Amino acid sequence: MFRSLSFIHLFVILAIGYIGGALLFREMSATAIERVVVFYDARVVHGHDAGYIRPVGTAALFFVVAFGLAAFRKTRFAVLFFGAVKCVLFGLSSSYLIASGAKMMEYSIWWFPFQFLICFLFLVYCAILSPPYFMRTTIGKKVNTRALPTIIGISTAVLAIEIVVFQFILG
Repeated sequence: MFRSLSFIHLFVILAIGYIGGALLFREMSATAIERVVVFYDARVVHGHDAGYIRPVGTAALFFVVAFGLAAFRKTRFAVLFFGAVKCVLFGLSSSYLIASGAKMMEYSIWWFPFQFLICFLFLVYCAILSPPYFMRTTIGKKVNTRALPTIIGISTAVLAIEIVVFQFILG
């Protein structure tokens, strides 16, 4: 029961964040959107000219910042919020990609499935670092972090496959 509830919780965060990003796209100016999207993933704006170093660096930055937030008791509450921010950026970037005239095949093969998986894995990472209220351990027990290397490894593999698909299949 608790495991399925946690996945439902994470999918709800992902869906609301994605929709929030799509709605934010409608309210922001084009230059502001481009600045934010270039920070998140420059390939959405610049295509193959952007390279693959920035997406790897941004993904690593998200994982490091989430770990840093979880390291301190006063900021631990912000870990899942930070995961939701990544989902909002995913929705904003997706809306920009579709609105800029991207081909639907490119969007459906490259952008959406891989970014969806990466965002969900990041939310799982955040939930392990700072569990939601219904998954918290009892007093005196530590959080089980044995799954963190596995989640980081799977995320790295998905990101590597996504870069290969972007560079070689859609190139």
